[in-house]
Amino acid sequence: MRTLGFSLLLMLSAMEARGDIVRSPIAWSVSPLFEKNSDARKALSGAACVPGTGRCLAVNDEKKYAQFFDLNERKLVPTKLIRLLPDEVNGVEMDEIDAEGVAYLPASQAGGISYFYVTGSHGLSRNGATQPSRFFVFRFPVEASTGLPTFQFGDLDPGPEIARTAHLRQTISSAQTIAPFAEQKLDRNGVTVEGIAIKANEALFGLRSPCLDKNAFVMRVPLGELFGDSPPSAKVSKIELEDNVGIRDLATVDNGVLILAGRSDDDRGDGMFTCGEHRESPKPSPSMWFWSGSDGDSPSHWERCQTFRQPMAPRPRSCWKKQPALIGCWSCSTGSKRDAGGIYRR
Repeated sequence: MRTLGFSLLLMLSAMEARGDIVRSPIAWSVSPLFEKNSDARKALSGAACVPGTGRCLAVNDEKKYAQFFDLNERKLVPTKLIRLLPDEVNGVEMDEIDAEGVAYLPASQAGGISYFYVTGSHGLSRNGATQPSRFFVFRFPVEASTGLPTFQFGDLDPGPEIARTAHLRQTISSAQTIAPFAEQKLDRNGVTVEGIAIKANEALFGLRSPCLDKNAFVMRVPLGELFGDSPPSAKVSKIELEDNVGIRDLATVDNGVLILAGRSDDDRGDGMFTCGEHRESPKPSPSMWFWSGSDGDSPSHWERCQTFRQPMAPRPRSCWKKQPALIGCWSCSTGSKRDAGGIYRR
């Protein structure tokens, strides 16, 4: 994901829980810059935080590493790198992960293990190349009190504690509705994962594409099967959004899921692959939706992203229980990755 022309992070943290939507009175800053170069900085594609620590993990779609950062008084402070994928797997050279989403799962009981999950796009490159490095899901244990891995880590080689699986690739190729679009180019509605959330013992994978008849899709995978020895089972939920609108990120809240939605295909316009409608592809603005997470439920529309840069009066949402969450919307109108357009707390 090239961040929809702006960078938007969905971040869970242990800030004071609020039931209203309010705009931060000041812009947030980033210092020092995210590593290691401008390619990675411009390709930040998702983030998740460990409640109570102010510590978060940011992923990007250009490298084999992710980077931790701290939330520090209206500032994002990038810190240590963590290598997720080696240069070679089973004799095959690895390219970038094309990481598109990250989720934090707290331990289900005292003394249990907490995890970060990271997903690749499971799609073809922009030029239509098949790169095996894009077809992984990663998981590693996290110390809930510090927000850092339970093991030594760095940017040289991933440790054995970082589990990875490529089984989801086969699951997608046989999943209801989306299978015909597996490993097709994005401008031909090819499957592309761009968000992950954990809800009720399921891993939810939000798909930017395919977009069919104004519907986007979430693939639901039992969490206990995700890192098994065989491809996991899956169900596909249809999410009615808008024409040429796909899912660009997901975040779990107390009784549902927030969906960041945006253009499914940046370049589609030949009139043949526009969510089933034979006309020029629309150019929808980024938007936010709330979804219960239950199959068959329709999402409720929240806001279009360009309005986020204007002061907003608090707006109660009776369907959302109070949940500590930060929603950071960066540069919705300018597209600049380092110009913080606003941070919103729900």
